[in-house]
Amino acid sequence: RKQMHPIENTKENNSVQIVIPGAQVGRKNDVFVCSMGSEHAVAAKGVYIAIVSTKMEIGKPEEEVAPGLKLLGQIMQRFTTVATTYEPIGDGSDDKCYISSSFDGSSHFENDCDDLLSLYKRVTGEELDMTINADSVDTAGDY
Repeated sequence: RKQMHPIENTKENNSVQIVIPGAQVGRKNDVFVCSMGSEHAVAAKGVYIAIVSTKMEIGKPEEEVAPGLKLLGQIMQRFTTVATTYEPIGDGSDDKCYISSSFDGSSHFENDCDDLLSLYKRVTGEELDMTINADSVDTAGDY
């Protein structure tokens, strides 16, 4: 969705992320709104790109994202896409075939990160050490 203005009541921020709790709008799943402007090099100056997403519950995509669309105000151009998501049927321990889940409708990638950490542990047998300071690691020749 393209719009010519930042989302109202966000202090004119060039980018925002809003999570509308599902319970607040009569849904089981949250509705996610992400908006970015030219500072992120995703749009021309004065134009904002917004993504509204959720997990479908009733098979009516326009109705299901309506609470997020209401926050956007006037929209220049809009596209609606529905994506099928997948989950592995096993954890890979039996056949050594390790598969991640599809990205979900959240805009903060929390579930996707959890899935990748789980995948790392299933493949290596170890937790990924997230305490390493990237500035302290010699990466010469790695790229």
